Amino acid sequence: MEDKLMEMPFPELISKLAVAPLYILVVILAILNVILNRKNKGCFNFFWIMGSWVYICIYLLALYFFFF
Repeated sequence: MEDKLMEMPFPELISKLAVAPLYILVVILAILNVILNRKNKGCFNFFWIMGSWVYICIYLLALYFFFF
């Protein structure tokens, strides 16, 4: 199993995230975090929102590699 993952190219690996149920749930929670906490101020909240944007961007990249 490990040999197959090590030999797979990066676009193929990241495209598997587009259909992973747990990652879809994490992205939904990240979107909710961005929507519901956009008016809150503070350093800790800022880092949570930036992390949410990272998850969202990675998922968009996974969708791109999944369809193209």
